[in-house]
Amino acid sequence: MAKVEGATLVSRSLQREGVKHIYSVPGGPIGEILASGTHYGVRPIGMRHEQACVFASIGEAYVGNTVGVSTLAGGPGVTNGVTGAHVAWDNSIPIVILGGSYPLKGHLTGTFQETDNLPMYANITKLSIKVETASRIPEYMALAFRKARSGRPGPVYVDLPSDVLSAGVEEDEVKWPTIMPTPRAGGDPALVKQAAALLMKAERPMMIVGKGVRWSEPVAELKKLVESLGMPFLPSPMGRGFIPDDHPLNMSAARSAIMRNCDVAIVVGARLNWTFDFGRSFRPDAKIIHIDIEPEEIGTNRAIEVGIVGDAKVVLQQLLAEMEGKTRGMAERAAEGPWLSALREETKKNAVVVDTVMNSDATPIHTHRILKEIRDVFPRDTIYSVDGQTTLAAGRQVLQTFTPAARLNSAQSGCMGVGVPFAIGAKLARPNVPVVSLNGDAAFGFNGMEVGTAANYKLPMVFIVNNNSGIVGSAFQSRMQVAPGFNDYISTYDPSFRYDMIGAAFGAHTEHVTQPNDIRPALLRAYDASRHGRVAFVHIVSDPKDTGTMRGAMGAGGRASALLGY
Repeated sequence: MAKVEGATLVSRSLQREGVKHIYSVPGGPIGEILASGTHYGVRPIGMRHEQACVFASIGEAYVGNTVGVSTLAGGPGVTNGVTGAHVAWDNSIPIVILGGSYPLKGHLTGTFQETDNLPMYANITKLSIKVETASRIPEYMALAFRKARSGRPGPVYVDLPSDVLSAGVEEDEVKWPTIMPTPRAGGDPALVKQAAALLMKAERPMMIVGKGVRWSEPVAELKKLVESLGMPFLPSPMGRGFIPDDHPLNMSAARSAIMRNCDVAIVVGARLNWTFDFGRSFRPDAKIIHIDIEPEEIGTNRAIEVGIVGDAKVVLQQLLAEMEGKTRGMAERAAEGPWLSALREETKKNAVVVDTVMNSDATPIHTHRILKEIRDVFPRDTIYSVDGQTTLAAGRQVLQTFTPAARLNSAQSGCMGVGVPFAIGAKLARPNVPVVSLNGDAAFGFNGMEVGTAANYKLPMVFIVNNNSGIVGSAFQSRMQVAPGFNDYISTYDPSFRYDMIGAAFGAHTEHVTQPNDIRPALLRAYDASRHGRVAFVHIVSDPKDTGTMRGAMGAGGRASALLGY
């Protein structure tokens, strides 16, 4: 009977799970996984750094509604992936990290790259396991994928020793587990009935849409719920697009007012953590309905009226069924009522503040002007991966998203360096959709060399660097008490740095912009180049004193998250 190697069993397992891409920096002992994977339809994407490998798998997972996969070489390769695992853990993104490791027979001998990888990943993954027998690889791989996507999604780490990967197994000894679909559980009918009654009686209802809805995709249900009640909503940064941003009931521009004044709030797939001011921005007597797949999340940081554990799509279907025939005329009354009227006025007032800087002709260029030009050039289905601090803060106020899972940023963990690799994963997930990677200059520095990955694999996308000379320009510098005699700028960079030259080195179409009226023509040329199959790179020099925040347009409800653009 023929024998099959452990590495081949890994590749066949990936094929059975429907994996299309695996992100890696080639090295020992995972090279054979990459090679054998090509025989099973799994395309290896070679990147420049293992951190970026994991980030790219996150981007593909979120945009493609799949489980992202990276495989990391032993020793430093595995340790370089830890930050990516943390970002996936903090943001509940289903990924599987396959880490190469030293041979089992070399344990405690000081063999090459002998590192105990499991403890490093144990506290930032749903599961951290070592495969010790090649014949059990299919079993462990099936467990890893099931764990990653079930319940609240998250990362899983699988440690693969070199002698396990090279071991031969008799074909008839290999047992292949059945791949089971992820179950979708509904909520307690009594609680659903209670939630429906609260919403229908509310005078000032609202809904928060979090990125957690991505995995059940309740697009029709979310829209029907807000429209049947005439209920305004507020999306989280990555929860944007499940209801289009230009929907008349989207009150993102009145974030403070809507949270401060609502009497009933339904929170779907979002956590009441720092992103939403721990729920403190709600009135003390506001009644909260919380829908989440994770039981432990219900009631965290804020007392709630109704907590429903279940899949967002199924629970919303239950809720709509409970309200069927009982909401006639409610949307029409709400449209002319004081609640929506007050929020619309707040939105208009805040828009005046933002419009001033969006249309500014000042030089150096204001970040809001850059974002406005980007918004007006690229089509509705564009996927934006936004990275940085100033850029991210302005992007929250200016850029719009109209389709599900088309907005990526550092999200819960606030990790810089995600923008470029997230965008690469997004482009591979949706190759026919425009993808824009928008980065501050500091954020770009973390994984900017991955522009070469996009060029190498001929991924036609647009990279933009907003060069404001460092980390929020001089904002950090002004708060730092540097000792006399030290003139080093800790958080600021030389404004003459030409990041577009990096794009040129990889053969990208490049643009360098210093004047506001030149932004749009440069973006149009870049977009046209991407539509003709080229990587494009736009470098825009902006005001180093611009923090990207518009305090008049945020108010108390936005203070906790303003600086990072949440």
